[in-house]
Amino acid sequence: MANRQGNNSPGTELSLVDRVQRAVREAILSGEYEAGSRLLVSRLAQENGVSPIPVREALRRLESERLVEIAVNRGATVTPISVNDMRDIYETRLVIETYALRRAFPYFTVTLLDEAERILYGMTRLLADARDRQAHEQHRRFHFILYEPAHSAWTMHVIRQLWTGAERYLRLSPEMRSTPEAFAAEHAAILAAVREGDPTVAVSLLAEHLRRTETLLSNTAEGSTITPPGGDASRG
Repeated sequence: MANRQGNNSPGTELSLVDRVQRAVREAILSGEYEAGSRLLVSRLAQENGVSPIPVREALRRLESERLVEIAVNRGATVTPISVNDMRDIYETRLVIETYALRRAFPYFTVTLLDEAERILYGMTRLLADARDRQAHEQHRRFHFILYEPAHSAWTMHVIRQLWTGAERYLRLSPEMRSTPEAFAAEHAAILAAVREGDPTVAVSLLAEHLRRTETLLSNTAEGSTITPPGGDASRG
């Protein structure tokens, strides 16, 4: 990982923690830090140009996201990945995200759905241009704009955690993705049902979308072991 210099003055400590957390999270999600690899505080501090203090706090936060495991006398390691873990994530997403979408229905507005349409268009263009990281962010925005009107802080908290876990598998299995047009069509169908005010159809389409993704990921994993391409933060 490239060195990222920072300011270690006390007034910037919180922002330093945020910055290290984002950098290490991205390295884990992209596979730069392999599942099971050690995360040495000294190495991460050097790479990010900070003292060990914000690194330790960032690792504690990432532990709460289930991206890092911290053990006494062993330190921090990247959380392992497995087909069972992926299935657990998607089965939980299925329950919580369909609940959120159904609960949000009374609060949808034309303005909000027009914004969802714009996000969907942007996501499709980014996928066509192979700008996967930006496309994933727009994909996340599309789903979240349909869940947030449910006005449930705890529901959204859990959904964010699940999306972070799911992103590891999606980014490590690019070969399982459908075409940008087909992927966009699934989301356009969900949005169309929302516009028509039909929660039953919208929830059913969302459930199909999540099940299809889980099946594709499972088939990919069974056909070839999910193996990140990168290294770890214990290497010099």
